[in-house]
Order: sequence, then C-alpha cells, then structure tokens
Amino acid sequence: MDRKFLLVSLFSVLALPLFAQKLQVDTRPMQTEEARTADAWIAHLDQDVSYCIGTYSDFMKKTFSAKIDKRTKSVLSVNKTAFPEVSNLRIDQRAVFTPESSGSTIAFMFSPGYDIHFGQQLYSEEFLKGETFVKSYVRFHYKVFYNELIKDLNDKIKSKNKSINSNQTRIDKNNKAIKANEEDIAAGATGAEKMKEKNIKLTKENEELFAEIEKLNTEITNLNTEIGKANESLVLVEAYK
Repeated sequence: MDRKFLLVSLFSVLALPLFAQKLQVDTRPMQTEEARTADAWIAHLDQDVSYCIGTYSDFMKKTFSAKIDKRTKSVLSVNKTAFPEVSNLRIDQRAVFTPESSGSTIAFMFSPGYDIHFGQQLYSEEFLKGETFVKSYVRFHYKVFYNELIKDLNDKIKSKNKSINSNQTRIDKNNKAIKANEEDIAAGATGAEKMKEKNIKLTKENEELFAEIEKLNTEITNLNTEIGKANESLVLVEAYK
C-alpha cells in the first residue's frame, strides 16, 4: 500500500503500509452520557477501547497533570480545567469511547457549562481549535503504541540472541568433545567404536543447533525490519498535524 494523504473537508486520513495504521480525525454530532447531542471531534484509532482509555488517561495526566473522572464505563472526562490550546475558559473535556470494526473511536467534546458545548454554531472558534487538540492526542497515542511495539520487538531480539549464544556454547562444547574423541581414537584408545558413535550423535546435534541458529538469525532480521518500519511510522506520526 502506498503512503498517501487523503484530505476531505473536515477530516484527514494517513494510511501507512505497516500494521494497517491510519490517522483520522473527523467531526460530527455525538450523544453525551446524558443522551444530549453535542458537536464532537472524532479520533479513529486501530487499537481497542481498553488500550485507548489507557493512552487518553496518560495523555491527560502527563500533558496537563489532570485528574480523570469516570462518568460511565465508556465515558471519561477532565473537569473544570483550562486547556490553553483550545480556550482560556475552564471547561469539562469529555471523551466517549466506542468500538468499531477496525479499532475504536474517541469522541472529544468540550463544555464550558452544563449543557453548553463548543460546536459549529456556539463557540465555533474554540471548537475548531479542538481539532488540533485531538490530533495532539492521536500523536501521543501512536507514539506510545509504537514505542511499546519497538520495545517488545527488541525484547524478542534479545531473547533470540540469548538462544543463539546458548546454541553456540553447546556447539563449541560438542566440538571439543568430538576433537578429544578423535584424538583418543587416533591414539588407539579402548572404546573407539563407542567414541565414533558418540561423535556421530554430537555432529548431528551440531547440525540441528546450526539450523536453529540460522532460523533465529532470519527471525532477528525480520524483527529488525519491523523495527525499522515502526520507526518510519513514528516519523509520520510526528508529522501528522
């Protein structure tokens, strides 16, 4: 899949070739937990609701030192907080989490008062600034996701390298035993037939260990390729505005 930007009126989409990632924010009316309608900015993400709730909470805590309020199982909010990027007013910022076929959506609503919300008609300038705010969260979300992915891939490489070193140690030990047996056989030591049989077994074991090392090295190469692509994706995430 080619990397491309697709801009359509009030939303943008970035399609990446790795992990089917997309960056997408659009706007439409949504219902609050009180079944009232408010204009919202919608972030579409590839991860499940549970993961998105985690990154939303971390974003608010790390970026704004904000306390998270759980209004319902699928609605979180930060209450009576000023977000300078959006407005100087102290507002409630509500996030509604919904699963969708390709991941999750998060609807961001901004409310300066009870049943008063930033939107296309009321507080329209502040509402438009909300798009930048939501995209800041989207960047944060994917940076967390890719950094965790890269750490996991590096941990797998570390484990496979450990297995390779273990195999190589066993091969070296086997080679020493084979050499010692060959020297004893050449010197006419008793039990030569048993030593020959032992060397056959050790040689076969070494072949299996070498084959496993080759397999592990191929897997490490593939993991390094994934890390490279994840880093490329991080660059594109940083550029998403």
